[in-house]
Amino acid sequence: MKKTLIASTAFLAIMICSISCDKEQEDRRVSDNKGGRTERIMDNNGDNFISENYYADAKQLYFDEIIKNNNHPNYNNPELDKKEIEKILEIIQAVYNSHSLERDTVFNIYKIHGYYCYSFNSVSLKVNTGLPSIQNLSQGIIPTGDKELDRVLAAYAFDSVRTFYSYPSFPWLTVFTKKEYNMIPVEEEFSKLESVQIAEFNKGCVGDGNSIQLIREKDSATIIFSIGSGDCPSGCIYRRYWEFNVSSGVAKFIKAYGHIDENDFFW
Repeated sequence: MKKTLIASTAFLAIMICSISCDKEQEDRRVSDNKGGRTERIMDNNGDNFISENYYADAKQLYFDEIIKNNNHPNYNNPELDKKEIEKILEIIQAVYNSHSLERDTVFNIYKIHGYYCYSFNSVSLKVNTGLPSIQNLSQGIIPTGDKELDRVLAAYAFDSVRTFYSYPSFPWLTVFTKKEYNMIPVEEEFSKLESVQIAEFNKGCVGDGNSIQLIREKDSATIIFSIGSGDCPSGCIYRRYWEFNVSSGVAKFIKAYGHIDENDFFW
């Protein structure tokens, strides 16, 4: 009888532990403050959610640092520094690995991504349409016969062309490459060609929307996620922010501020 009781007690303890452990491994749920809806969040131990879904954001944030700082060490380097992009991805990962309702709000409820539209594979050119080389280029004939133009096209593997509407009366075309580059020095190289009057790569988006801002210091970083509302196609009037500090690979929620729209309230 005593052995049976001990065995039953041990079995019950194992079952309780199993249920508790399963509960801890279960995908966490979060309740939205507006309406009480719940959504599942993947367990963040060992999954690839951030690397699969936020690499493009990390790349845009890295380039945002470059384009806003003429003294950036990589300002004139056409190659994108993958190590720096990975460092930014690690900052986002640290926030994802943290535990707070605000973290859940950022990644699960609003699924916030950056609103940047920097181009890494195309440059638009205002060209001298009367030149034989440009006539060739506008028809997708590469090399074009212009030694300097062909040098730049080949250096960055530009292999396709699209003319703007009403070309050649509107003398613009866009060249594309399947590779990705920091287009600042590439734009500069095109602008020095006699056949090109103006060279411009895309540096911004039309309208506004949700966003991610990043400020990196030597030993820490501040990353701010935000959502916009109120006529965002023309530029969001209202915005709500969630700010995190990341240091030594650990993220800490700092504060939330702003509001979503004129009928909303500060949380």
